[in-house]
Amino acid sequence: MSGVGERIQALRTGKGLTQRDLAEPNYTAAYVSSVENGHRVPSSDALAHFAARLRVDVTQLTTGRHPGDALSIEIDLLEEVQPQLWYEQLATDPTALDTRRAAAEVVLGRRRLAAGAPDDAVAHFERARRLVPPTLAHLRTPAVAGLALCARLQGDPGYAAYLLTGFRDELHRSGLPDPASVLAVHALLALCQHDLGEDAAPAASTALALAGPGAEAVPAFVATARTLAASSHLPEARAALAAAGAAVLESWLADEIAGAFRIRARARLSAGDLAGALADLTAARHRSTGPAALDALVDLAEVHRALGDPATARALLSAADPAIAPLVTEPDADALIGPGTGAHGGTVGGNGDADLEGHRRDRTGGGGSAVEVRRARAHRVHALLSQDAGDLEAAERHLRAAIAIHRGTGPRRELAQLSLDLADLLTAMRRPDDALAVLADGLTAVDTHAG
Repeated sequence: MSGVGERIQALRTGKGLTQRDLAEPNYTAAYVSSVENGHRVPSSDALAHFAARLRVDVTQLTTGRHPGDALSIEIDLLEEVQPQLWYEQLATDPTALDTRRAAAEVVLGRRRLAAGAPDDAVAHFERARRLVPPTLAHLRTPAVAGLALCARLQGDPGYAAYLLTGFRDELHRSGLPDPASVLAVHALLALCQHDLGEDAAPAASTALALAGPGAEAVPAFVATARTLAASSHLPEARAALAAAGAAVLESWLADEIAGAFRIRARARLSAGDLAGALADLTAARHRSTGPAALDALVDLAEVHRALGDPATARALLSAADPAIAPLVTEPDADALIGPGTGAHGGTVGGNGDADLEGHRRDRTGGGGSAVEVRRARAHRVHALLSQDAGDLEAAERHLRAAIAIHRGTGPRRELAQLSLDLADLLTAMRRPDDALAVLADGLTAVDTHAG
């Protein structure tokens, strides 16, 4: 018997079918018998008929390989549970599909990024991008997103924005603007535009209109894909696999999507939409379990302050950074007031920009600076709360603390805004000479570190 005949007979008997059951209505039992015995080679039409009656893929009849086996490799690539060597071998296997090699390179890039090595990650993401043909542009999304992440983390948001806008246009030209790709591109683009001082709210809103459940949905989609693949329901399995891929991409960019929520929340807060800002920040807080969630707590504190709920605001600040609390009762005035005393870096934002700047460094392992940026932001909100309560001395201490934190890496417009805030406060405290000194010191610092 031929191999095809053997497989047809094994599948037929396994399903309890007679040769007549398999043959009808297009063929005879005798024809089936001759095929199973290897005396006849079935035509492509006959193979399609037998496959339909047996509820299997034609490939399984002709090669003996279960079509779901190929999908199991795709699932392993998505879950990222295989050892490092498995992905390294697949990435360099010349016999593997280019799209699978690209997916393996993306996994390797993500792992290097998680290890704080964006320079190494770039090489993997670039190879992944080149492996996927232009006709499948949407499959290059993870690689392009990885390259943009690396560029932003390396301090070049302009190049990251260039990559993202070019890829966004390519997706639309190719007719492949799938929702997961559009979400990823615009979430990252919003952060890059924010870094560049541009209006990031439109990109953030575009991304968030497509945001799904993210990590929560991954296990269910993967389990569904495995079950459907094992039972040869291949179109349905591929659909579940595509949904799993979208959820994995969204999960990987959870912090960036949280950042987009925070950008839109700031736009809503500026417009007086406190309820909208509260909803966005709550989503940002739950979207991420990392530093972005703590950043959202500080933003939420500012919203609750605006809502007239200082107790909740202070509780949120304490949850975001408990280390600030002792400053209120026992400040180290010399350390806070003296120029140039802040040893930690990051740019601070009178409008909430500082913590997003710090978030830019969270994936590189440079968590210390991100913590300090968040702390400076929290100091500013503490200053507002103290000012509301009439405790101007405490407000001054917090503003000076925020300014001091950021002298290490060079201030930007946010430090100038903080200097103005402190000068206004000192003027209200009838200390005009101190106010002028703060302004002069702030302007000198901005001029010295401009660009």
